[in-house]
Amino acid sequence: MDLQKRLIRYKDLIPCKAAFIDAKTPGSHLKDNYSIIGGGVSESTHQKVNLSEKHGFCIGAAGQPPRIKNSPHSHFTAEVFMVYSSAWRFYWNNDEKSEVICHPGDIISLPTNMFRGFENVGDEYGMIFSILGHDDAGGGVVWLPRVIEEATGHGLILLENGKLVDTTIGETIPEGMNPMPALTTEQLTTFDEYTIDQMLKHVGQVGKYKASTYKGFPNKTPETLRWIDVLGPMESEGHQFQVKPGDHNGDQFNVYGLQCDSKGKTGKYSRDEVEVMLVHRGKFQITCTHNGERITATLNDGDIFTFPKGSVRSITAKNYGFAYFVVGGDYPNAPKKI
Repeated sequence: MDLQKRLIRYKDLIPCKAAFIDAKTPGSHLKDNYSIIGGGVSESTHQKVNLSEKHGFCIGAAGQPPRIKNSPHSHFTAEVFMVYSSAWRFYWNNDEKSEVICHPGDIISLPTNMFRGFENVGDEYGMIFSILGHDDAGGGVVWLPRVIEEATGHGLILLENGKLVDTTIGETIPEGMNPMPALTTEQLTTFDEYTIDQMLKHVGQVGKYKASTYKGFPNKTPETLRWIDVLGPMESEGHQFQVKPGDHNGDQFNVYGLQCDSKGKTGKYSRDEVEVMLVHRGKFQITCTHNGERITATLNDGDIFTFPKGSVRSITAKNYGFAYFVVGGDYPNAPKKI
């Protein structure tokens, strides 16, 4: 295993300009889609992936200029967004009237079987990181019929196998393959709808997080460094999660946070599950040892490192910072302090 390949720099993320059927529709064009760990749900055969190794979940990202939307769609697996930059409007149901605004550091967990979309409502190009449950998205993306209709005439055709044909670059529909049919009126009635009060339980604001009371986290400097239970099974013993999970059939991941006021150290520890660290803000030095191989690296804003199962790692915060940690499994084991 090459540990260096598990370090993914923000500057090395690779965008796809036509990952979904609405990518050329006016108002939804100019989008960048990123598949960072795992293939995610991109409909494009041209999508690049930074690390294809299966984790039990996928990490991706979306980048959009101001006032550019991602059209209403639904997923079969969990979908969680972490806002990296700019302000974002997340809207849901079929009318786009139910919405919440999220800011850098905030997280939102969107339920399955519900139509949702998002829009950059800030004044700068914005990025949001995403987590999708499972290695296989269970069928990809389901679009509102009007999204497919609006895409007509703009060069992208979604096939019944969930992949796009881009006629603007000379692609044609393969023989024996048909376009994806739009949902019927009857099918649309099977999707769930949520009130704003219900959805607010799925939102976490980074400035309001409370430190975890769980004593099993590795922490050499509790006076400056705090672990946070962000998202996981609400009944999990010993943890007080602050965001309700959006997938009720098993997310296959939990999300924690690590906040530091100044310098701080976790000490050495390991996990039985894969653990992905995503730096929101700050500077963190990580050391990871696995099967005789060792890496030491400094992670800055937007950088990602994925610790393999069983590896020994330590994390040192160099200044004020906040990082998210995605840990595999519905009920991960406690970290093992070393």
